[in-house]
Amino acid sequence: MLTAIREKTQGIIAAFIVALIAIPFALWGVNSYFDTGGQINIAKVNGMDITQNDFRNEIDRLRGKVEPKTLNNPQFKQSILSNMIDQALIIRNAELQGYRVGNVQLAEIIRNQPNFQRDGKFDASLYEALLRREGLSPKLFEARVRDEILVTHLQAGISESRIITQSEIAEIARLLSQEREIAFVLIGIEPQMAKITLTSADIEKYYSAHPEMFQFPEQVRIEYLRLSAADQNQNYQPSDEELNRVYAEEAARYVTLEKRRASHVLITLPSQAGDEKSKEAFAKIQEIAKQARSGSDFAGLAKKYSEDTTTSPLGGDLGEIRRGVLPKELEDAIFTLKPGEVSQPVRSLYGYHVIKLTAHTPEKRKPLAEVRKELVDIIRRRKGEEVFFDKTEKLRNLVYEQPDSLVPAAKALGLEIQKSDWFTLAGGAGIAANPKVVQAAFEPDVLSQTRNSDAIDISADTLVAIRVADRRPAGRKPLTEVRPQIELLLKQERAQQQSREIGDEILREARAGGSLNTIAAKRGLKWQPPRMISRQEAAGVDSRLVDHVFRSKRPEGDKPVYDLVDLDKRGYALMALTRVRNATSKQSADLEKKIREMLEARRGNEYFTNYRSGLRQNADIKIYPDQL
Repeated sequence: MLTAIREKTQGIIAAFIVALIAIPFALWGVNSYFDTGGQINIAKVNGMDITQNDFRNEIDRLRGKVEPKTLNNPQFKQSILSNMIDQALIIRNAELQGYRVGNVQLAEIIRNQPNFQRDGKFDASLYEALLRREGLSPKLFEARVRDEILVTHLQAGISESRIITQSEIAEIARLLSQEREIAFVLIGIEPQMAKITLTSADIEKYYSAHPEMFQFPEQVRIEYLRLSAADQNQNYQPSDEELNRVYAEEAARYVTLEKRRASHVLITLPSQAGDEKSKEAFAKIQEIAKQARSGSDFAGLAKKYSEDTTTSPLGGDLGEIRRGVLPKELEDAIFTLKPGEVSQPVRSLYGYHVIKLTAHTPEKRKPLAEVRKELVDIIRRRKGEEVFFDKTEKLRNLVYEQPDSLVPAAKALGLEIQKSDWFTLAGGAGIAANPKVVQAAFEPDVLSQTRNSDAIDISADTLVAIRVADRRPAGRKPLTEVRPQIELLLKQERAQQQSREIGDEILREARAGGSLNTIAAKRGLKWQPPRMISRQEAAGVDSRLVDHVFRSKRPEGDKPVYDLVDLDKRGYALMALTRVRNATSKQSADLEKKIREMLEARRGNEYFTNYRSGLRQNADIKIYPDQL
């Protein structure tokens, strides 16, 4: 279909086709092509539509996070749709229960995301650029965040309704603290592997019997054009006028704001105080100001007289002052004082103050000459972005309009055609490490028709267009290449079987009453003497053996419980469980706390799973699988 469209939009008839397209656009307008009436539904949940666009957006969100072939797997698609149905039901139910996410709360959550911040502050341009790179509009992203918060709040509410009893905690604590005494013998496969000799016939037979094991996937190499804002205008030399203009625009970057530190004495006075009390307070503050100007220690005066209970113990210290923090009357006084100078009495809502400026660091601005190199970099980056955005549309058009080669676009935009190494659908090195590039390389049009891909946004300021240069079909690796691998596999298999046979023999002898230590020594195996282990303390013992020990029945009297435990590639372990010792003392508060947290998490998840299942059972759900 795409091939036909490309061919028909070139040549003499292109103008005629454009004219035909223009007629319905003129009659009905562009919006008629995009209204919701034309959307295809893939499911309907209690009357709510899940559209094909919704589903595609969800799939696009997962690109680069899972392998491309997985995205086309029918079972995977069904699981994505199932999750979307659950999400729709939960969100609708949350809204019916009165859960809401306000705009202020949503904005605060987004602004506090480190990914959207520069120098610790939210950056709107960075926010929009990152969303563009992910193919999201702010509206769609914010709707998703709002939905996720709703689900999280509802899940938390359901999970917190869990009930955990002290008897449950005590029982699990008892089991976790139980100790079991074991001895064991390891029957490793390495000694058996050293004795095994293979023939060529053995290896060839295995190779013929397991063709699926030695396949290599399809591989491609691509040619590509890379358009990046960082590569544009690197040699541009800005004029003095440009440097001065950007220096002024970026003034905040190069200015260290002035700092002022002050102390005060406060005599409180209610705002509705009468004349007599006002005169009394004013006289008192005047006397304090007089003492301060005559050389009395200001900090001592503040500790003695100030009625500001917060700063009085600190000698009246208000700390470093910046505009917009203190009442305007105080700020105006502070910003007119010189270091060491004491103010006239100042009236505020709190009463009368006398203020002393204790320190002052004037504003300092870096001279243009000192930051010239940085300004040149800023201007070059801005110019590069301008050129990049200008070339972006040209690249998109050229690789689409002339799909049989990257050469025209390379010449028109002054770009170099580069070439990748071989890579598979799982990706590769360099440019092939980018999932979007890999996905594009294996698209049918690009792979089979050897046409240019569309321009691919691999970051906010980098665009790539590719075409497949070479292709290696999937096939079977030659025997010469996989011979060492087969040799190792065969030896491991046979050694595993031999270890099992030895283990079975030892098990029979031990159960017949033989000494495990003696039996092991007779075969040159190392016996591990009895030791007490618990589920929490079993250092040096394979976790599979520990798990088996604690699932085994208790020994009867003095008769040990013997068993053979499969340790996979390590071989086998012949174990003897000799004793079980239950915890006798009350468990630590720390252990009980961990058990409670574990049970709460597990039970909370169970409650939420049951809640979700209940919503499904009571919902009217229609799925249209042919639209997936």
